[in-house]
Order: sequence, then C-alpha cells, then structure tokens
Amino acid sequence: MSHSRLALSGSLPSQIPGCVSQHASRLLSCSRAPIDYEFQARRSRYISDPAIQCSRAFLPLLHPFCHLLSRWNTMSILSARWLLYMKAAIWRALMAIGMKFHHFAEPKPPRPNFKIIVPSRLSPRGGTFKLVFYIPDSYLSTPDGYRFPVVVNFHGGGFTLGTGTDDARWASTVIHQVDAVFVSVEYRLAPEYPFSVGVEDGTDALMYLASHAEELRLDPHRMALSGFSAGGNFAFTVPLMLLDLQTDAGKRSLHEPSLQQPSSRLSSRPSTSHLNTSHSHLRTHAGPSTSAFSSTLSLPRPDLENAMSSSSVLKLSDLEPTALEVAQQVPDLTLKAIVSFYPPTDFRSSRKDKRATNPAPEKNLPPMLTNLFDESYMHPSDLIDLCDPYLSPAAASDAQLKAAYPDDIILYTCEYDMLNVEGKEFGERLQGDNVGKTVHGGEVKAVPHAFDKKPNPVRFPKSADRIYSEACAELRRVFGGRSSVEERTQLELSKEVERFDDEELRGGGDTDALIGEGGTTRTERELERERRWREAPDITIDEPPSDVNGVK
Repeated sequence: MSHSRLALSGSLPSQIPGCVSQHASRLLSCSRAPIDYEFQARRSRYISDPAIQCSRAFLPLLHPFCHLLSRWNTMSILSARWLLYMKAAIWRALMAIGMKFHHFAEPKPPRPNFKIIVPSRLSPRGGTFKLVFYIPDSYLSTPDGYRFPVVVNFHGGGFTLGTGTDDARWASTVIHQVDAVFVSVEYRLAPEYPFSVGVEDGTDALMYLASHAEELRLDPHRMALSGFSAGGNFAFTVPLMLLDLQTDAGKRSLHEPSLQQPSSRLSSRPSTSHLNTSHSHLRTHAGPSTSAFSSTLSLPRPDLENAMSSSSVLKLSDLEPTALEVAQQVPDLTLKAIVSFYPPTDFRSSRKDKRATNPAPEKNLPPMLTNLFDESYMHPSDLIDLCDPYLSPAAASDAQLKAAYPDDIILYTCEYDMLNVEGKEFGERLQGDNVGKTVHGGEVKAVPHAFDKKPNPVRFPKSADRIYSEACAELRRVFGGRSSVEERTQLELSKEVERFDDEELRGGGDTDALIGEGGTTRTERELERERRWREAPDITIDEPPSDVNGVK
C-alpha cells in the first residue's frame, strides 16, 4: 500500500508503538465510529495545520523520527507540544539536506576524526550527549608532551535544529590556521530538551575536556569558546554558569554521572589504563586527517586498532571519570577568548520589536521558524524568566560579565539581521569601562542572519571566509602563536566589517579618530590594538614551545 493510501485510510506503519498507532489512526481515520464534538474540533485544527499536511506529503521522510512518538502518552499526542515535535522533526530533516548542499562547495570541509559520548552532570534529567572532534595534522607529529589549545564550539539552529558537524568549515579553518583541536558540542535540542539543558550540556562539555585534558592532549589553560546564532548565545551563557559553579553560587550543582551508557559499535570494553593519545599510538588511514571525507582515527588498544572510523563513537568507559569528577569538583581551566557569530543576547525584547530593527525586513527569519524556536526552547513559558542570564546574557550584571568572560571577545553581527542591534549593544557594553573587555569583530555589512550557512553547493561566501580568517588570527594571538602583522592589518581594514570601535557605530563623532598608515582614519583604540599586535612575541605554532606545559 502506498504512503498516500496509508495516510488517507488511517493505517500507520507497524513500527509505531501501539498506543500511538491507535490514537494517531483515530486522528486520521474518517471511517470509524462517531466521535465526540470536542475531538472533532481538535481533529479539524490538527489536520488543517501545515505541519500535518506536510507530514502526509513526506511520510517516508518522517519514518526515521517515528521512534520519537513512543515518548508521548495518550494525552500528549493531542497537545500543541506534540505538534512542536513533529515540526522540529521536519525542519531538522530539511536542514540536514541544506547542510549537505552547503558542504558540497569547494574546498570541502573535513569529517570529524572521532566522537566521545559524555555524561550529563548538571542537568537534573541526566542522560548523555556527544563531543565531535576535529584534530590538526600536527596532532599526530608533535612531541607527546605538547598540549594543544582547544576551541569548544556550539552549532546554531534556534536551540532546536542542527548537529555538531554543521560548522565543519569553521572547524577546518581553526585546525589549519590556529593549529588547535576543535570540539563541537552536540548539545541536546529542544523541544525534547528545553531551557536550560543546552547550557548545562555546554558547561558539562567544557569541564569534561578540562578534566580529561591529559588523555586528549589538551591544554586546559588555552581554551576558547565559539558559536553561531543559538550556539553564539551558549558561548556567552556557558561561562556564566561556569562562574556560578566556581563561586558556589548555588544555582547549579554537579551530580555523579550514570555509568550505564548505550551500547556502542565497539563491542569490547577494555581497561582505560592503556589509553594513550600520543601521536605514536594514533594512526590515520586513507590520507591526512583533515582531508575531506577520507580520514579515520584508531586508538592504541589492539582490539580497537582498526575499528575506529570517522563515524565511530567512543564509549564513556574509554575515558573513566577522573578524581575531580568523582569528587564533584570543577576542574581548573582558563578561557582565553570567546568567538560568537550573530548571537541572540537579549530575550527580554519581543520578536516584533527585534524585527522592526532590521533595515531589510524581508531578510528576517520567517515567523514560522522563530515561533518554533521560542516555543520549543522557552518551555514552560509561564515559568521562564527572560531576565535569567543563562538565557539572556545581556541581563547579567557588569560584575558577572567582568568575572566570567575572558579579556578578548570576538563578536560578529549581521547588518540585515533582527539580532544585529542587540548584538552591537552587547558588544559596546562589554568593551565599556564597567566591564573592560577588548571586543574584536563588528557588524558584517549587507548580509543576513546565518549568511555563512547558505545551501550553495558551488561557492562559499568570500565574506564568511574573511571573517573566519580574522577570528582565527585573534585566536592565534591569544593562544600565544605567531600572527602576521601585515595580514592582521589588512583584515582590520576590511570594508566589509564595521568595527565596534567605530564612532559611527557608537553614535558619536570622530573626535578621537586618528590617521593610521596610508592616511586611513583609525580610532585610538584601534591603533592601540595594532600596537599590541606589533609588540606580540613572534612564536611559531608549527613547533611547540620549549616549555610545553608552561603556556598560559
């Protein structure tokens, strides 16, 4: 029987659980016994909903998501919350298709080298999530004692869509230009996991990497956060939650992780005492680790020698809890920078007000998407405090921002984006006297939200490539690596980005504008930043420093 016949007759695939199949069949069937009027009214509303109509047309596409239906009881299948799950499933499938096209453009981004399943210690709901690793080529060739800087990334998608591989192009830029390990957090998504599970997963990820830095060859004192859109929000909210844990503020507490994890493709569970990620024990097959769709990573254990592929997942047992984790303590770590691309920073203002700030309103995200994001993540709406800094970092006090954030903030907003104004205001506040951070980046001119994630299989935007390189130049500096002054100056003078230092952006005059090299008008803060770059030590990142453990 065809799928269209299935939808019309009220029959459903046998894989759907019995309770769900029974009530969903009742919802779609027109040939059953008379139904009460209230149910008929509900049925009419649901069938007329665009998501239901779309699900009928694309029923084969929805089969992979049928397992989600088993999570809801008889009452929830008739609730508006159930519709959010269906809409999210549809949009996730569509976004996955779009990202496939996005990754077709040359040069193709790399596939991840390996993944690790991480237990949740902050969320009261428990569970696990994944960390997706991209490693630089030098990871396999540097001395065993060297510890790599790490960039912890959060993908975008309105807290509802996306995966840890969406930012593979950004990952490729980081591992090639910064020579850092790139870790993308596959935080759990709304509506299944609403606020504040994503922030908790991000904080858990940061602490996990710091706790296991020795096994993973990471330097816990050279860490940076990055994120796009919703992930950019996490890049600002995770440090606030981490600060509360470090100061024992009482808003969150650590829980002992469950050791009962789902089975992995690797059937054996060897001892962790043999785990060694030194380059002599890591082997690549089929070319360099960063070549597109060609790399695999194998761990040192004999029974895992050829088992690890780029899609394999390390079980929790491969990295046993450290003494810090067992003692429920926060590990010692240092954030050197935050890189945030077009983030939402203030949920205290309405979507209507945000839309009105866009000079090109036709380039705003459609309401059907933003409504899905807000209803999925901010649930239950009557209990969500929009002034919570874990949701709206702009609502945090100056003292919190000063204590939680590193000295260097790299922030980019988009001119044709409803989030542009709040992002610029947040950047100006961060570099104000009360907070005192150095904010790099600025407003990217004439581009909409997520301009670097277009499903264009032919060409990656040059403007995106430029700001990726600019952000990596800043990361090289804060990690203690060498950066070309000439390259940095050229990026600083890019006409595609309006700097947060610019007087026009601050709404003032040009009283402190100075003339830089070549007769270019520069602000005094900008010239001071350039002087800092010229005085920076010329340390190469191709070879580790002599004191490999002393870099801070």
